[in-house]
Amino acid sequence: MYTFLDLQNEVKRRSTRDQSGTTFDTAIKNTINSSLFRIAREALWRGMRRKSKFTTVTSYTKGTGATTVYLTSTAFSVTGATFLTDDINSGRYIKIGGSSKYYKISTITAETTGTLDMAYDGDASTTQSYEVLPQEEYNLPIQASHRMFLWHREWGYPTQISYVPDQTFYGTGVDDVLTGIPTHYRMWGEDMVIRQPVEPSVIRIFSSSTADTSKVVTIFGTVSGYPDSEAITTNASNGQTEVSGAKLFSSIERISKDSTTAGRITCDANSASTTVAVLPIGDTTAGIQYSKIQLYPLPNTVFYINVQYYKEPYRLVNDNEIHELGQEFDEAIILLSVAKIRYESNQNEGDKWFALYSDEVRTLKKTNVDKIDWLPTLRRPNEPHADMVTPFLSYRQVGSHYGRAC
Repeated sequence: MYTFLDLQNEVKRRSTRDQSGTTFDTAIKNTINSSLFRIAREALWRGMRRKSKFTTVTSYTKGTGATTVYLTSTAFSVTGATFLTDDINSGRYIKIGGSSKYYKISTITAETTGTLDMAYDGDASTTQSYEVLPQEEYNLPIQASHRMFLWHREWGYPTQISYVPDQTFYGTGVDDVLTGIPTHYRMWGEDMVIRQPVEPSVIRIFSSSTADTSKVVTIFGTVSGYPDSEAITTNASNGQTEVSGAKLFSSIERISKDSTTAGRITCDANSASTTVAVLPIGDTTAGIQYSKIQLYPLPNTVFYINVQYYKEPYRLVNDNEIHELGQEFDEAIILLSVAKIRYESNQNEGDKWFALYSDEVRTLKKTNVDKIDWLPTLRRPNEPHADMVTPFLSYRQVGSHYGRAC
């Protein structure tokens, strides 16, 4: 199998007629990576299959149950709770005695205190009961695409969780605080963040390698209600020494670094209690993509949910790296890269190389592509979501158990 350097040399040989020098090296690297991503989108390649799992998070009632709330105030506290230590996310529903409403946790301000998304409408009290409802939102595995399915064995046998679009889910008027064993999931949101800050916070960065000195990491997000960004530079003497920014981010959209790193860059918030993101080794603009899913009903027990998915490939950075599609795809990557380069100088010649690439992909599809029967089909909101059989088929076509009732 070709390394990244092997691919560069072969693309240069075919596209530049063995011209010497390094003039086109950066362009060739970029073209190879764009070709890799393009081919990965071409089909459901078996080589990109992956398996993973995550653990559900159920209700939280730690402490004495003595909850302090105030009429028309969003502040609350729970004696004996350890919200930060126990990783209680903002955005989770909370039920507080004395009110019929379900609130959402807006921020966690300390181990025992937080704020609600709207003012408490019951009587002021220092002895109310409380329950933080089970966690609804989870991260899918790193670089997981939307081509995937979820299943669990909580009923004692494999059960696939069905996908439902957000618009359909909320259009039914469903009780979104219902708890039980999840039967459906929704997907809305994708970013580079493992977890958002639980309250507005400065961002702190550090590397797993002492060699990552003076590396610039840029944070993009929301500060004081407005889009903002901040560039934070790792310690100039030792990359492992923590460096904090100055701006208070309430939410974060993406994080990038300006150059290749020898170690992983960790970004955390809330006095190191919240790991916001971990940027991988290498990659000059590294940002890990996390797709977010929401489970329904909210899980009433702790158990594993299995994820089987197709992975989006990482870009190639170092010369000794190999791509994730497998050695059969080396020629397709080379041909598409050469076609892109040749198009810049001669369209007719570019067409010939692209024709070679198209033929190569056709042969790859004969033995490397999965059927898509098991994948969820996304429908428009006004389309029916139940499996249906057309009434105009005859019994001879579909079997004795189907057909028109007459």
